[in-house]
Amino acid sequence: MSENIKGFCLQGREKIMPGSEGSVIRNTVVIDMEIPELQEGEILAKTLYTGICGSDNSACIGKSNFDWVERPRVIGHEFSAEVLELGPGEHGDLKVGDIFTPLAMLGCQDEDCPACSVSKWNLCASKEIIGFHRNGGFGQQVVLESDRVVTLMDGLTPEQGALVEPLSVVVNALYKKCNIQPGDDVVVTGCGIIGLMSAEVAKAAGARVAITGIAHDRDNRLRVAAEQGFMTIEVSPENSLTSQLAAGITDAGGIPFGGNGKVDVLIECSGVPPVLTEAINVVRPEGDICVIATYGKEVSINATHLTRTSLNMRGSMGSCREDYMVAQKLMVTGVFPAEKYINHYDFKDVNQAFEDSIKANNVKAVIKMN
Repeated sequence: MSENIKGFCLQGREKIMPGSEGSVIRNTVVIDMEIPELQEGEILAKTLYTGICGSDNSACIGKSNFDWVERPRVIGHEFSAEVLELGPGEHGDLKVGDIFTPLAMLGCQDEDCPACSVSKWNLCASKEIIGFHRNGGFGQQVVLESDRVVTLMDGLTPEQGALVEPLSVVVNALYKKCNIQPGDDVVVTGCGIIGLMSAEVAKAAGARVAITGIAHDRDNRLRVAAEQGFMTIEVSPENSLTSQLAAGITDAGGIPFGGNGKVDVLIECSGVPPVLTEAINVVRPEGDICVIATYGKEVSINATHLTRTSLNMRGSMGSCREDYMVAQKLMVTGVFPAEKYINHYDFKDVNQAFEDSIKANNVKAVIKMN
C-alpha cells in the first residue's frame, strides 16, 4: 500500500512512575504501519478520532495489571472511524462510508458461552479487546471485525463518537450495578474521565454528587468538575475522605452532604488501592459501592465490616452493545456534555497527548487521527 500510514505503538515493559523525570512514554513509539489483507468478516476503516483511556496509560507505563498485553501493539479502543473497504463474507447493512465506533470487546460467540449466549461479550472469558489483542484505534487505519461496528446515531459527531465507549462503561456500571435514587448523596472517587462521566450520569439520575481528587487535580480536573456544578473534595493521606465527611461537608447552599459521615453510594474510579479500602467506611448500611477501576496490586478490604453493614459492593466490567446505544443517546440529547471534557490534539502531537494524560495534566485527550 502506497499510503504512509502511522500508528502509536506500545513496545516496552519498563515500569514507569507518572511523576518521574524524563519522558513517561518511553515504552512507546510512532511507527509506519502495514495494513494486512482483509480476512473473512473483517473491514478496513480510516480512524477519525481516538480517545486516550486510562488503561492505555497504564499499559504505557508498564503497570502489572496490563502485563498480558503483547508487544508490539498499536493500542486504542475508544475511537470513531469510517468504513473504507469490506472484506470477504457477510457484513449485514454495513457499507463503505459508514461512520461508526467499535465495540471494544468481542466475545467468543459460542452458543454455550454463558456470557455470549446473552450478548454480554464484555463478560466472556475469551473476549478479545481491540487495541490490546489486535491493533486498534491509534493507527490511522484499522482492520477489525464488522461484528464490532456500532454505527453512530444521527446527530452524533465523529469526535463525540470517540467518547461512546467510555460513557458506555459508565452506563453499564451505574444503571445495572447501582441503585441510585433521586435525592441520594453520591461520592465519586477519582476525577479522571470515567469519574467525571460517572458524576454526570449520577446527577442525571437525581443524585447530589461530590467528586474527589488530589492536589495535582485542583486546577484542572477538579476545576472542570466544579464548573459543571459538582462538589469537589481534595483528599490526601493527611486529609482523608473519611475525616472530611465525619467533620461535615456542605453544598453551595449550605445543606449538609451525607449524614453521620456516610453517603448513600460510592463509585470507585481512581484505581488507587487505599481508596477502595477506605470506601466501605464512608457508605451507610445497605448502601452501594460500585467499582469500575482496576488495580495494579491486591486490595485489602475489611470484610467483616462489609458484612455487618450489609453493604452492596459490585464490580462492573466494560459494556455491551445496548450500553453503547444508551451512551449515544445521552450525548445526542445533551445529558452528557462531551464538549466540556475534551482536550483536542492532532495526531502529530500524539506523544504530547499521552505525556499530558499519563501525568493527569488534561481531562480527556481526543486525537484527530487523519
